[in-house]
Amino acid sequence: MTQRNESAAAGHIPMPSVTLRSPDELADALPYFMGFHPSDSLVLVALQGDRGLFAGRVRLGIPEAEEDWEFIGRELPRCLVQEVERRTGGTPPDGVVAYLCREPGPGDSGRQVMEGLRPLADALLASCRDLGLRVLEALCLSGGRFWSYVCTGAGEACCPPDGRPMLMPGTSVMAASATFAGIQVRGTQQEMEARLTPPAGASAAAQEEAIDDAVAEALPRLLDEERRLGLAADTLVTIGDLVARLRENPPPAARARSADEWDDRLLTDAEAARVLVGLQDLQTRDRATLWMEGSQAAAALRLWRALARRCAGVYRPYGGAVRTLAGWAAWSLGDVTEARLSLEMALTVDPDCVLAEMLYQAAGSGMALERMREALRSGVAEYPALRLPARVWPPVDVPDGGTDAVQGELFALRDVGEGVGAGPAAEGERRAESAVDRSEPGEPAPGAAQPGEEAVGPVTDAASGSSPSAVSGRGTGAWAVGRPGPRGGRPTGRAGDDGRPKPRPAKAVPRQRRRSPGEAPEVGERGAGGEA
Repeated sequence: MTQRNESAAAGHIPMPSVTLRSPDELADALPYFMGFHPSDSLVLVALQGDRGLFAGRVRLGIPEAEEDWEFIGRELPRCLVQEVERRTGGTPPDGVVAYLCREPGPGDSGRQVMEGLRPLADALLASCRDLGLRVLEALCLSGGRFWSYVCTGAGEACCPPDGRPMLMPGTSVMAASATFAGIQVRGTQQEMEARLTPPAGASAAAQEEAIDDAVAEALPRLLDEERRLGLAADTLVTIGDLVARLRENPPPAARARSADEWDDRLLTDAEAARVLVGLQDLQTRDRATLWMEGSQAAAALRLWRALARRCAGVYRPYGGAVRTLAGWAAWSLGDVTEARLSLEMALTVDPDCVLAEMLYQAAGSGMALERMREALRSGVAEYPALRLPARVWPPVDVPDGGTDAVQGELFALRDVGEGVGAGPAAEGERRAESAVDRSEPGEPAPGAAQPGEEAVGPVTDAASGSSPSAVSGRGTGAWAVGRPGPRGGRPTGRAGDDGRPKPRPAKAVPRQRRRSPGEAPEVGERGAGGEA
């Protein structure tokens, strides 16, 4: 579960006005607010006016450590109020509907989940009261049933101990309105994340061995600049060939799992390994963003998903690059929901990835897609030339020089937090300042919540502190190839006696890490699975 929070402002919803009159209908409406069925999440929906009009929402993953719940329960309503006030010119919300979503574990029941989450619900309700927010409803959704934390009634007619069943899919007023408007809700959050998650088993072991071989082959080429550029060129040629192969072989089935299995069969372990290693070069990764238009973007998205599923074993951190590319390709195709989720997952394994961070912020700010495309093209144009066949490069037209105006637009985006400076130290302070400091449109489907304004201050390279030379903020061409450290840090290239790279201790990860049982929470650390 990722550790980001997500907020969205109210926007134009292309469907008739929908009135929700009961807890049943409120419980059923959540996926339409989000665009998918959230998992292990805390969601707050803001309402304004006498009619309780939708004014925005925030989502945060429920922290694994219960000692964090009081902090999250206190801070998330405050975040919601700030976001609504920021987007409405100072008008606060009048009320809120809260959702606590968690599926039962093995041997547990939904009722046990509900009771287990009650301390979090109590902290949340207390904070809402302190802020003057009227809580219309607070629901726990678990195991196909729901419970109310605010209902004072008792008995089977109102709030039975075992909860009330969710409405049958497609039978509610919200479902009917969404169908009329052509809005389709996705599956569960776990199903979306599974498309970017490597499976376990024999196939993962074989892929890990293939990446071992690719790393051993790549390391000598990194010692010489000309050979390094040759490796980058070889990686891009392979990417171009794989994108062409996927375009020529569309999946025969529409179901996501079947389509992914089809794509997996179109890639060999050796091909996937060479590309994954090559994409650890930041300039090569940035160049790969240019597969971003039309059918090329659609095929590239399939490729990045398939490669993310190949980041097996100790090479899990290699998934940062391809998940970032998957997020960008999804955004290029107009799917902000998948884009943001992919970028969250990228930042989970590589918290210092400036490109993923900036794309995450830009997608949430409502930045025009073509402006981001222009920025990426202009940034890549500043990189050293590579010898590449015309059939592969460039996937899109690349200008002769950079575009300062576009670069300035990206790096001038301001963070929601106050007094944010530039550089790694300020970036760390900004992330620790609040558990809920990210904005996202959420994009439930074409139409639920529209992007709100979002921000990120001037960015420096998180590793070196140098100023960015390209849109990614990582334009130095630095490589990080080898087996990652034991805690999932950046890959290293130290070879052992057998000639294969060996792990080094991973560098400290300032955010989005899982704590061991009993470890004290850091100040401002996010709960698992958030978005904002």
